[in-house]
Formats: sequence, C-alpha cells, structure tokens
Amino acid sequence: MIQGSYIYPIQQHEIYPLNGFRVSLVQFLLKGVRWAIIPNVQIAVVEDDPLVRDFVVDTLEFSVNRKVHTFDNGFAAWQYIQTSNPIHIVFSDIHVPDIDGLELTTRIKAAQPEIICILASGNPADALRASEAGAFVLKPYGVSDLFALVQTFVVEDQGRRG
Repeated sequence: MIQGSYIYPIQQHEIYPLNGFRVSLVQFLLKGVRWAIIPNVQIAVVEDDPLVRDFVVDTLEFSVNRKVHTFDNGFAAWQYIQTSNPIHIVFSDIHVPDIDGLELTTRIKAAQPEIICILASGNPADALRASEAGAFVLKPYGVSDLFALVQTFVVEDQGRRG
C-alpha cells in the first residue's frame, strides 16, 4: 500500500478513482498557475468535534501565523461569511450540524466563488459528493496534510484577486 498524501488534479466535474490507495488529498483544482502568497489570509474552520477543531486550528495558526476563525456548525460559519468579514479559505467537516459542509460550500460558491472551500470526512465515499470544493481531505489526517493544504491554497493566481 502506498503511504502519505497524494494530490490528484481534476478537470471540471471529473473525478479520479481512489484505486484502493490510502489517499489524504483527493482533489486539487488550482493547478498550473503563477502563485503568490495571499496577504493577511483569513481562514475559517468548521468542525463540531472540539479535539479535531483544536488540532486543525493550532496547526493552521502555526503554519500561517494568523488567527483562524472557528465555528462548530455550518450555520454560524455561513452567518459570519455573509457579513463583510473577509474569508479566503473555509476548511469544513462535511458532517457538521445545522448546515452541513456540502450545503455550506454550495452557498459559499454561489455568493462568493473566490473563497476556497476544503471539505473533510472520514468516509472516502464523500469525496465524490465534494466535487464543488477545492479539495477533499480524508480523515484521519495529520500535520503534514494540513501543511500541504497551506502550501497549496495559501497561495493564489496573481490575476485572480487583482
């Protein structure tokens, strides 16, 4: 069995099969562009399990040296995003209360498509349902997986945000 994190590029609506490999990062949409650091990146984490949420927040805060916004349900995150508070990246568990991660991603993409959404779940079958997100992370994930997300997504195409 192959160990570690793998990023599979996908085209629009194209899903690559997992082929039985232990895959942490299943989808990767932002590829082949010129990259630059997002200044003052704002990240929101939506996770109802306090241990997992604290782990993700601590790792991301260490990695980007910024405070990360936390929410224990999708509705609270959606309310925050709807205000004038800037968010660049939303990292959400798929199975959170009130508004699940899939619905949250759908709402975010309809209102602010420039926000990067990353979904997580312990169920590999959820990867197929998470095609609208920028990435899907299979639980359990580790520090190196979160660092890979930061490396991948806390950068952006020079022309995309002006």
